Amino acid sequence: MNLTVKDTLAARGIALDPWVGFYFLQSLLINTALGYEFSLLYAVAFSCVLLLLWRIAPRVQKNMLALCSLTAAFYFPFGQAYGAPNFNTLLALHSTNMEESTELLTIFPWYSYLVSLFIFALGVIAFRRKPATKQPWRFTDHLCLAVSVAAFFVAPLQNLAYGGVFKLKDTGYPVFRFVKDVVVNNAEVIDEQQRMAALSQVKDSWNVLAAKPKYHTYVVVIGESVRRDAVGAFGGHWDNTPFASHANGYFFTDYVAASGSTQKSLGLTLNRVLDNKPQYQDNFVTLANRAGFQTWWFSNQGQIGEYDTAIASIAKRADEVQFLKSGDFEADKNTRDEALLKMTSQVFATPRTQPQLIVLHLMGSHPQACDRTQGKYEVFVQSKETSCYLHSITQTDHLLEQLYQQLQNTGQSFSMVYFSDHGLAFKERGKEVQYLAHDDKFQQNFQVPFMVLSSDDTAHRLIKARRSANDFLSFFAQWTGIKAKEITSKYKFVSSQKAGPVWVTNFKLHKVSYDHLGSDIFETKTR
Repeated sequence: MNLTVKDTLAARGIALDPWVGFYFLQSLLINTALGYEFSLLYAVAFSCVLLLLWRIAPRVQKNMLALCSLTAAFYFPFGQAYGAPNFNTLLALHSTNMEESTELLTIFPWYSYLVSLFIFALGVIAFRRKPATKQPWRFTDHLCLAVSVAAFFVAPLQNLAYGGVFKLKDTGYPVFRFVKDVVVNNAEVIDEQQRMAALSQVKDSWNVLAAKPKYHTYVVVIGESVRRDAVGAFGGHWDNTPFASHANGYFFTDYVAASGSTQKSLGLTLNRVLDNKPQYQDNFVTLANRAGFQTWWFSNQGQIGEYDTAIASIAKRADEVQFLKSGDFEADKNTRDEALLKMTSQVFATPRTQPQLIVLHLMGSHPQACDRTQGKYEVFVQSKETSCYLHSITQTDHLLEQLYQQLQNTGQSFSMVYFSDHGLAFKERGKEVQYLAHDDKFQQNFQVPFMVLSSDDTAHRLIKARRSANDFLSFFAQWTGIKAKEITSKYKFVSSQKAGPVWVTNFKLHKVSYDHLGSDIFETKTR
């Protein structure tokens, strides 16, 4: 009976071939590795494509599968942490230096690389398969052709039905989507960098109407990758900010970053924005220059080139600029943020009559946090990396305390603002390898600390009204007493006045409502 069934299935071409399961497994892994949501339809459809190509063009199939497997193997750890390629990931690829790249590779859990090796091994096996003699087309071949073609049109037809646009390039096959997303987003990044480079040669267009600074020295400290719920001074579970928790000043408990990554967030925060595009020549540094301030920019973040990142483009507009790292292969990954205090002390050592604007850009809590703390932490929370992350915030708090003392020792009036560019989200949550990485799906990716400490503050005050980093230039103008034709303040920033709904820019450069984002709670499990 079993022999009869087997012969019948073989005669109809329906008998199962081990390679069918092999290609299906490879399709599943490739689709998952590229960072797209799981789809059984496209896993089956891509398996059909591989089977058909093996029938009609085995050499083409082997080369294509080898390329897909190699790409998937390399991208798998990134895809699990950051998802499919988008503008932000391509921007990071262009603007990340060797130090940051190395740190990124060490933060992923070891089993991600094990899966990558498995995908690569499957690709090698598939590539070494020997072609068999050609056989006439069977029912299963026609079925594979129908499935693979039908799947190709599913997404374009859905777009036509819901959006009125039909484009074949919008097919949902993850392999095709990956290529399209890389090409399209890379072109957008290059266009943005070219626009930035062009604007770097353009004079600012600020029209300053008045400048009446209340203080002699203004300091902007830009933190890195700090979630507000990890900061003790802002309600975090751990007392990891002994200075900020008791300092006199204004502490904003509902400040929302503009985006979820450094370059995009600060590009939208520190520059004037028209039609959703930062005008890099019109930023807070050039505004201060126009108003008669002497400007300084000290950074512990790498500089790859002179104008090739949003931050470098802004920094180069200051009167004096110093980067602790150049961003090349010899960049010192162990350079501490506290080294910036030597630069500020040199500035404060010389009396100056002009109002001063000093900007410090920290490495702060940038992943990998244990590189910031040399592996040290005060309390263990779930994983070593999470514990180091909390301690890195303590290090930043200590820097702020030392900077505050330097300012007090000058004998001049001063005001200092500290905020972080964006937050982070937990990956591998609840595991021993739990870590934090960039994301744009949760409110915590945009919830960051923001505080203003001035020489004449007499109390520790909380401001619970929501504030957006998209309004930073308005704050800066009010804070420094600069009035410019191009800046219209809709509300008083340092107050309890409501400011309306807040939107953020996600990694696809879409504006989304902050209120509609999910939540990524900081678990407080310790040992």
